Amino acid sequence: MGPSIVFLIAKTSVPEFFADFPNLTTLCLSTSGLFGMFPHRILQVPTLQNLDLSFNSLLQGFLPEFSRNSSLQTVALSFTNFSGMLPDSIGNLRNLSRLSLANCSFLGKIPSSMSELSHLAYLDFSINEFNGTIPSFTASRNLTRIILSHNTLTGDINSTQWEYLQNLETLDLRNNLLQGSIPSSLFALPHIQKVQLSENKFSGEVQLNESSNFSAYRLDTLDLSSNDLDGPIPTALFRFPELKYLSLSFNNFNGSIDINVIQDVSGLSYLDLSYNNLQVNAGIRSYTKSFLPGLSTLRLASCHLRTLPDFLLNQSKLINLDLSNNEIEGIIPRWIWSLENLLYLNLSLNYFNNMESPMPTSTMSLLDLHSNRLQGKMPPLPPLATYVDYSSNRFNSSVPNDIGENLSVTIFFSLSNNSFYGNVPESICQAGYLQVLDLSTNSFRGRIPSCIANTSLKVLNLQRNYLTGSIPEGFPTTCGLRTLDLSRNQLNGHIPSSLSNCTMLEVLNVASNQMDGYFPCHLKNTTKLRVLVMRENGFSGQIGCPRNGCKGTWDLLQIVDLADNFFNALPPKACLETWKAMQTNKDDMNHLQSSFLELSGLYYQDSVTVTVKGLALELVKILRVFTSIDFSRNNISAQIPEAFGTFGSLRLLNMSGNELSGPIPPYLGNLQVLESLDLSRNLLNGSIPLTLSNLRFLSTLNLSYNQLIGPIPRGKQFDTFEANSYEGNDKLCGLPLQRVCRNSTPEDDFKAPPPEVQFDWQIISTGLGFGSGAAIVITPLTLWKRSQRWYSYRIDRFLLVFLPMLGFTYMIWDDQESEDKSEDISERGNDNQFDLNEEESRERYCIFCSRLDYNMMKVIHDPNCTCRDTPYNSSFSSSYTSSS
Repeated sequence: MGPSIVFLIAKTSVPEFFADFPNLTTLCLSTSGLFGMFPHRILQVPTLQNLDLSFNSLLQGFLPEFSRNSSLQTVALSFTNFSGMLPDSIGNLRNLSRLSLANCSFLGKIPSSMSELSHLAYLDFSINEFNGTIPSFTASRNLTRIILSHNTLTGDINSTQWEYLQNLETLDLRNNLLQGSIPSSLFALPHIQKVQLSENKFSGEVQLNESSNFSAYRLDTLDLSSNDLDGPIPTALFRFPELKYLSLSFNNFNGSIDINVIQDVSGLSYLDLSYNNLQVNAGIRSYTKSFLPGLSTLRLASCHLRTLPDFLLNQSKLINLDLSNNEIEGIIPRWIWSLENLLYLNLSLNYFNNMESPMPTSTMSLLDLHSNRLQGKMPPLPPLATYVDYSSNRFNSSVPNDIGENLSVTIFFSLSNNSFYGNVPESICQAGYLQVLDLSTNSFRGRIPSCIANTSLKVLNLQRNYLTGSIPEGFPTTCGLRTLDLSRNQLNGHIPSSLSNCTMLEVLNVASNQMDGYFPCHLKNTTKLRVLVMRENGFSGQIGCPRNGCKGTWDLLQIVDLADNFFNALPPKACLETWKAMQTNKDDMNHLQSSFLELSGLYYQDSVTVTVKGLALELVKILRVFTSIDFSRNNISAQIPEAFGTFGSLRLLNMSGNELSGPIPPYLGNLQVLESLDLSRNLLNGSIPLTLSNLRFLSTLNLSYNQLIGPIPRGKQFDTFEANSYEGNDKLCGLPLQRVCRNSTPEDDFKAPPPEVQFDWQIISTGLGFGSGAAIVITPLTLWKRSQRWYSYRIDRFLLVFLPMLGFTYMIWDDQESEDKSEDISERGNDNQFDLNEEESRERYCIFCSRLDYNMMKVIHDPNCTCRDTPYNSSFSSSYTSSS
């Protein structure tokens, strides 16, 4: 006789012989360090009732087919590596009451047969890869918990008849792709306590029955954040007497709401109304000390507040307060620092201009005051703060020499975009936990402290100051730097060799300094490098590292800006072939950023400046999909390398102001997502390849001041470029230039031939005799001058297409003045629409930026940007201009 109950505490695989125990009823192997493949026969033991394998992350397995004589009542596989699809036969487990598969690797649809599990009371499928719709659970009337969060479930939830689940206490559908409206029947369930629907696509208004007996309801948690809900917030939400947690942030709720309506929810501890279209009224009122006595978190970011809610004065239990992105002005009051339990304070993006003392309390862990109008000396630092942001204010003072002693536990510290001056204090190296240090856009002078190389920093941003000297040596082998931005200073010397120890480096920006030396081949160990900006320095020699065979590849390199230096040679083919990120077009819409305090979700947002049409534009957010090469204004004497034709993900290519020679290669037409191409001020010759007209997203083109000849291609994006894209090429002809190509007028170039003169080249090429062909073709040509022009036009168009296929170049050009040139240009009208029907005249284009601020010279990327239709002959100001 085998045992009925088996407990196992060991680090081992699961023995197969467990399946041979005829009386096995309970198998509990939770948190046992199990690994390997779990024998699926054990799950089919007919007497097994309870199976618990949870918290064995190395244990693999799958769910087998189940028979109708199974006795399983509890199956707990959470936090294991079980995978695969759920079998339809799971509906045979008629005795099953608890099924927990959280944080596994299951995928596919949830079987509809689960609707037959009439005894099911607890269901947890969270953190898997389930998709499809949610099946009906109307037969499972004992269900108390349904947890399906963090999957990719789709469809709406209105088809589920929630009124049948009278015992339901928890419904957790967070982080899915569910849509449609939220059924009001959910809120009427007599035992419902938690409704968590955040991070989905629910839309419409939240409907509640105003006449319901709310005093009988037990709802304590309602999370509808990060959806597309709209309309006013129903005041009935604040009539649930046991409500403790309410989050409606990141929706489209509108109208106004008076903070006074929440006073009846005396037990409320968490309230988040941030980032809607709401006007929250929280003016001066006579609040009593009993007003929300248990409030611990209040988030009213972007709620159009004009004053600080004065009821906060009595909130002794308040821990988190976020009033950012409002319109509050004046002085930060003294009482806010006296809230003894306050750990998180965010007053950023307001109009505060001063602070009353005493300053930050000893308990505060996060203090964010960025983007206000605060002035004077730098405020004291909270002694135990891990995050301090004083950036984008009007502070004007030096930084205390002993500041490092007050950053003993700080992880993030930013003073950027102020008017701080003096030296960067060496004591800052004493901040042993500091990961992000941003002192950019100030007036710091002197040398960079040499000790800063040997710190725990992940991000060091000192750009836009007046720092001198060289970059410190001594970066250790334990270097964890991911972002190093020293641009726009007065630094000299070389890029230090010890920087190669920073193997996690992703962003290196030393632009606009006085540095020199060669291309940084010694950084071969920095294989994660994504952004390399060295523009406006004195670097020279060859780009790339041919001496070491281009070893230590930069597969992830996506932005290379070496403009305004003295480089004289392009990278060899072997080096260019290692730039894999330029070659693969991936739709990775994530931003380049460095995370820290990962449990809090905080991160440092990298930015970089690129040049488009002579404008220096700051990419406030760098999309991982954005790729660019800028080699402009160097001394490069070469032809455009063939390897560039493989850069299928390249968005911006600027090689202007060099000594490039030879023709524009037709393989540039392979760069199907290219948005900006600048080859101006070189020695390029030959014709403009027709393949460039296939670049559907090209919105900026500059080929001016070269030695190009022949006609300008027409159609698609080429019809949007103006004459300044081609100026300085004396032998280019055709629209948009006023120089007309040989033997054609604007009218003949871009209008259809007369209807009475029609040729079918297929007929001519398939067998008509020479005599009859001559009679048909030559006779009209001798009679009609217009037919002569039409015939010349057809021959030219045929040769322009056919000869390049054989490797030849054909151009239409005549140096002599003709009567065609004397025609009034105004007669052209809309003739460039020749041979373009309505469908062909509409193209697709993608614009990466949702906002272009020419005053601030900033571009902000929109990760949700999609391709849009543009009418024929539309114009673009730059490849980063918003289409909205």
